[in-house]
Amino acid sequence: MKKSLLVILVVCMVFSIVGCGSEDVVNEGDDDLRIIRIDDSNLGYPSVYTVSPRGRGYLLMSFIFDTLTWKDENGVVPMLAEDWSVSEDQKVWTFELVDNAQFTDGEPLTAEDVKFSYYYMMEHPHQWVNLNMIEQVEAVGEHTVEITLKEIYAPFITDIAGNVPIMPKHIWEDIQEPEKFNSEEAVIGSGPFTLKHYDKNVGHYIFEANKDYFMGEPVIDKLKISDNSQPSLALQNNELDAAQHIRYGEAMELKEESDFEVLEGPGGWVYRMYFNFDNDVLNNKKVRQAIYYAIDLDDFVERSLRGGGMAGNPGHIHPESAWYYDHGIDYEQDVEKAKKLLKESGVIEEGEELEFELLVRDSYVDEAEMIQGYLGEIGINLNIKPMDQNSVDSLINEGKFEIALNGHGAFAGDPVLLARFIGDDVDLGSTPAVTSQGGESWNNHKFNEIFVDQLRELDEEKRYEKVAELQKIIAEELPTLTLYYRKSTFAYNPNKLEGWFYTKDGVAISVPTIQNKLIYINGTWMGE
Repeated sequence: MKKSLLVILVVCMVFSIVGCGSEDVVNEGDDDLRIIRIDDSNLGYPSVYTVSPRGRGYLLMSFIFDTLTWKDENGVVPMLAEDWSVSEDQKVWTFELVDNAQFTDGEPLTAEDVKFSYYYMMEHPHQWVNLNMIEQVEAVGEHTVEITLKEIYAPFITDIAGNVPIMPKHIWEDIQEPEKFNSEEAVIGSGPFTLKHYDKNVGHYIFEANKDYFMGEPVIDKLKISDNSQPSLALQNNELDAAQHIRYGEAMELKEESDFEVLEGPGGWVYRMYFNFDNDVLNNKKVRQAIYYAIDLDDFVERSLRGGGMAGNPGHIHPESAWYYDHGIDYEQDVEKAKKLLKESGVIEEGEELEFELLVRDSYVDEAEMIQGYLGEIGINLNIKPMDQNSVDSLINEGKFEIALNGHGAFAGDPVLLARFIGDDVDLGSTPAVTSQGGESWNNHKFNEIFVDQLRELDEEKRYEKVAELQKIIAEELPTLTLYYRKSTFAYNPNKLEGWFYTKDGVAISVPTIQNKLIYINGTWMGE
């Protein structure tokens, strides 16, 4: 055999092995299995401290780790805790655990694991939860846990008990740097799935059913998640069974012209403008008000979402929320009023203009250019700086920006979400780290006091009055410009799995997704 031909054959064999190896891992043993394929981006290794800080990262982690309580389409439901009660002073919560839960390495899940998990997360702060309201956690029986609070905490059942993942003590007790813990042991939990495969380069996940799950064997054998830039087309080409990142217009077309089912969820995702308060000009309330008056919000929302969203409320809370308050402060576009406010702010002299850098995700440049146009009308010039999502998140969290546009979930449910606006001197209330910002924070002492007060108020009517006061302050002071709320849409093949639903107030701490793990337990496999 000639040497050149031999080289070609060897090269072909090598490529063949590499290609088959990757494909084999993805499709290994798939014949006759019940499989759901769904789209999502690369969200990191799905363990407690290594997964993406975004809500969809928490969602992946929740497939592996359980919490004491959970939520379905109607509200709070039991999870690891089959029952719970609270003392007369509302400070001592007692949880009775199910006695048949176990971790996927075969070890039983007990009250000691719950106690350990809470103390571990107090020692190693997590991006999703603040446990500063907890006095102590005790295992008072093999399956009974008592959690004592320093003060009443109104959203405890939803935002703490329904949010803290329970980790196996026998694995995690020796882990000192959880953010670096990414071995196979790091994904041993009690949840309905185990992690079979994760390709960190392309973000391809394969989860396998935990057949010993304490709530019953999942109705599917495998859940495959991979990135897809054209989920609607992939659905129609039978490359996906369900599409969660589908544009609103495409979803409506599928609804009208195909046999796919389409669900519309609440607008639990918000797009907003961030200001760096280290900048004296942006720290001026009248400048922020001028910017809001310069924007034609209805035009901006329509051109951005084509019917797939709603204009933002200056008070931040979604108008369809039970906590929404009509504060009567309207920022309808008024260019002359915006110019007058800029002049009154004292930050510029007659004839001068302002200039800022506008940080934005690279897929939202169109929105940035619209904002650039509006603000140009009042003498504020923006230099658009597009970057990938992780970079935008990081720079905002580090306070390394001037003005930024960014979006996130965690926007439904309890008004504890307003914790993203509290000052540095308040250490109570949880909001995902990805929804807050670094650097000098907006600080309003009256807001801080009312925020803490409402967290300790159990009378819902009185609490609503306090939350209304918070919205009035936000609408007046504008620590952020709430631009729009985006509707959630989801399209799926009804011949595969039925029973999909949107979770009331979002999964855990308000993740606005349809992928609640209960669908994979209580749904119906349609047999195709």
